[in-house]
Amino acid sequence: MLHRIDLEPHYRLEPPASPEALSRAEAGLGRSLHPDYAAFLRLSDGLYTEGNLVLLGADSIAERNRDYEVPEYLPGYLMIGDDSGGVALLLRNREPAVFEVDMGVMMASEMRVCADSLAQLLIRFQGRTLDERQD
Repeated sequence: MLHRIDLEPHYRLEPPASPEALSRAEAGLGRSLHPDYAAFLRLSDGLYTEGNLVLLGADSIAERNRDYEVPEYLPGYLMIGDDSGGVALLLRNREPAVFEVDMGVMMASEMRVCADSLAQLLIRFQGRTLDERQD
């Protein structure tokens, strides 16, 4: 479970997403937001790090998922952001794990687990993706 107080030392947080913004995001997606991501958006409507991590805000998540055709190529997944270098971050249905995949490939067979949870990615790994942690 994420708490704003755990994120504030590491990130510049946005104001929380409004209930209306969350409803618009779900309407645009045609499905419910992943519960962990919805909880995150209630803390900060998106996130941009000094490094590479970008987590989408409520008003951009549906468009980004449409642009990259996530429902067609990766049914059940939700793109929540990227590493600013061509790697998408995704959540699947109600599973807690965060996945990574090259935005040019977008195939389940090419996906890797980035973190066991969004909280682990943001707190323990301080927003660093797999490639950043291997450097």
